[in-house]
Amino acid sequence: MKIYELTRVLGILLDNAIEASCVCDKKIINVEMRNDASRNRQLVIIENTYSEKDIDTDMIFEKGYSSKPNNSGLGLWEAREIMKRNKNLNLFTTKNDDFFIEQLEMYDKTNKSKKKIA
Repeated sequence: MKIYELTRVLGILLDNAIEASCVCDKKIINVEMRNDASRNRQLVIIENTYSEKDIDTDMIFEKGYSSKPNNSGLGLWEAREIMKRNKNLNLFTTKNDDFFIEQLEMYDKTNKSKKKIA
């Protein structure tokens, strides 16, 4: 994956995490980056507090969908389009009572023994 695509995806995810946590009583964002050598992948996990508990984690990736008024809703749609162009990426979106969680997985499909992605 191209570095500008990685930075664009991370920028979208972090921007959304910041915006969501800003309106919460507890403003928490956790970012974890780690290498999972056993599965030949790198992980970036972003979890943040959020107030809109009924958010549809499937709909948020639709073009034009937004939980904010007067917003174009293109960020996560754009991230999904980047994912489609890079077959070595997965993005898993989950939520629990406290946190909204995005897990970006980057797999090294070219040479499993030599270099890391990103």
